[in-house]
Amino acid sequence: MDSIPVHVVSGFLGAGKTTFLLRQLETRAGLERCAVVVNDFGEASLDATVLGQHADIREIPGGCICCTAPEGLIPALSELIASYAPDRIFIETTGLARPADVVDTVSRSGLERVVLAPTVVLVDPERFHSEPPALLLEQLASADVLVANRTDLSSPEALASLKAWVEKRYPPVAAFHVVSEGRLPKGGIDVDRTQGAKWFPMQTGASTEEFGAESRIWGPEKIFDMGQLKALYQEVSSERIKGIFRTDLGFYSIQWAGGQIDVRPSPVRSGSRVDIIGERDRDFGAWLDAVEAADFVAPDAEEIPAVNLVDAGGWNTPLTRAALAALPKQVPDVSLLVPGREGVGVLLSEVLALAGAAPSCHFVVVASDGMTTQPIPLSQAGEAILVHGLNSEDYPAEKGGPFRIFVPPGEGRSACSNVKKVVRIVVSQDG
Repeated sequence: MDSIPVHVVSGFLGAGKTTFLLRQLETRAGLERCAVVVNDFGEASLDATVLGQHADIREIPGGCICCTAPEGLIPALSELIASYAPDRIFIETTGLARPADVVDTVSRSGLERVVLAPTVVLVDPERFHSEPPALLLEQLASADVLVANRTDLSSPEALASLKAWVEKRYPPVAAFHVVSEGRLPKGGIDVDRTQGAKWFPMQTGASTEEFGAESRIWGPEKIFDMGQLKALYQEVSSERIKGIFRTDLGFYSIQWAGGQIDVRPSPVRSGSRVDIIGERDRDFGAWLDAVEAADFVAPDAEEIPAVNLVDAGGWNTPLTRAALAALPKQVPDVSLLVPGREGVGVLLSEVLALAGAAPSCHFVVVASDGMTTQPIPLSQAGEAILVHGLNSEDYPAEKGGPFRIFVPPGEGRSACSNVKKVVRIVVSQDG
């Protein structure tokens, strides 16, 4: 059976996502069977009503799909594929969604025919120009295809400001369109999302004077070892290194300039790449080969399941179900805090306390399939529960066990909500 491309379509409130989708559905009518998963706020379901006239629709109401309704997405996709057999699926998020979280949910869905297609992010240049909120900038950084929409209503200054930002974005977007009313050119979203490895040899020219640059790109399936990458950055002598990597701790931007390394989370999900700049008579091939070889090797599975707590110094402590059950602040019945769930757990804050880390540190939760949370301040562990059992047995694998994290419903909950098949919790200064 053919694969089904799935596009996440995002953008801040009022950017024109629904109008864009209407144009896509009109353009593809008679050529493809398209379907849309709509995540609406409120009860009105306006987007679903409009789009439902042109394609098969599935709704996930009641909040943002990347926070409060992540578990509704995969069943909706599965049912849509089974009942409608679409050739292409669009997921329209709310204006307050983080596209990277939705991409992560789809990538770990286990749906065999689903293939992640380019993430499309729409932006109103005027909204970008007038003190853009941090969420809008995070959405733009997640884009594979970036669409400047409503440009017929934008000032030249606003559009110029957005274009300047796009020119500096690292890594560069796969496609950038300047449009109005969501009207993209034919094939405007059918671009390469960087699947598989690509190599770029040293680039030199008159404008580079004595310097050259060399780059390598890898697909999103490759996972690098964060510790090895940091060591390699410290060992090389160059003017500048830019890197985006999928690591064992998640996607990170790792930069080198002025003798300093800068490590911070990245919303990019299209793959990994590194660009190194230095004197053009230098050969960086050996260093790039070492980067390529810095694969993360998952530890062998233990006979007794355990959560590996890694502290800021790299010390690893395997915590079995018995060890977790011996900690203070047990939650004998998870359903009292998380309606509709079951199991026995312990407050995550008690587990993190074992690391003896300073409050300024962050933690990352890692699942067995390689997916990770964003770095979360230790202080925001809150009422999160690490579930370690059910009816005096291991928490079942079919429910996301043997270890799983739940966060009770409420405002301002951390990004560690609903993490299945937890295998590691890593505490570090990076964040």
